[in-house]
Amino acid sequence: MELRQFKYFLSIVDSGSVSRAAQHLHVAQSALSRQVAELESELGVQLLVRSRSGIVTTDAGKLFYEHARGITKQIDDLRNAIRNSAETISGSVIVALPQSVAVTLALALTLAVARDYPGLSFQLNEELSGHVVEQLTRGQIDLTILTDIVPRSDLVFVPLIEEAFVFLHSPTDPDAPPPGEVSLAQACVRPVVLPGAQNGHTTRWVIDAALRAAGLPVLRIAAEINSLGVLKDAVEAGIGPTILPPSLVQRELREGRLVAHSIRSKALVRVLCLCTARDVPESRARAAVCRLIERVARDLCESGRWVGARYVGPAVD
Repeated sequence: MELRQFKYFLSIVDSGSVSRAAQHLHVAQSALSRQVAELESELGVQLLVRSRSGIVTTDAGKLFYEHARGITKQIDDLRNAIRNSAETISGSVIVALPQSVAVTLALALTLAVARDYPGLSFQLNEELSGHVVEQLTRGQIDLTILTDIVPRSDLVFVPLIEEAFVFLHSPTDPDAPPPGEVSLAQACVRPVVLPGAQNGHTTRWVIDAALRAAGLPVLRIAAEINSLGVLKDAVEAGIGPTILPPSLVQRELREGRLVAHSIRSKALVRVLCLCTARDVPESRARAAVCRLIERVARDLCESGRWVGARYVGPAVD
């Protein structure tokens, strides 16, 4: 297999048509079709099929597409690293952030990249944590931020932020506790609204681990919602209380739409880590963005803009 074949295949899938891909690449349609046929012959499977709506991928084609995208990105990054001088940071970096991190970090990081590395092609995605891990190991993204509640030998975790959790409920909740701090047992006595447990490295996993450490029973769930905005709306509507880091609900607290209580528990803390794939070589661009994330995270914590968080990452200038 050749890199050219990968790029031809990716272009066909992205455009949904051999003819559109040929126009984009300035290559004859017959040449594209021949390259795909050679790939299918070498792999022994069909990758693409024609439909009324255009070209679509088979299951094997979808798998090939995901891996080909990661491989071509790594090769392009390698070329950029070799071509550019030691003083220049260029190439591309793709960062994927879980919803619960993007709320606080995404805009500040994007502004910092634009200010410090204007020659860098920077892409930031908001993803579910479970999707992020798969994309990272396939080389489709460069780095992410996750909890290290489930260590993995194929990933590198560098501690960055330590966050506490608070108990949250609607201001009209008739069963709300009195003002002040609550215990972990009190916070978990009622059915709660939380993200689903199927997406690893999430706030839900941190809460479940804290309950196990305290010898408390498993949570009773009022609703599982994997959209942060909808989850907060559900709590405000009275479906049930929730347990979240305070940084995620600052607007709702200011507007009186939610009420927060500190939770008396040393175990209920999430440590957010810079996470990269162990087997993917580090580019200068990725290293630069990692250092920038560390600086931005420290500044957000020290300025109080990352509410309830403490910087625990590497020393930064």
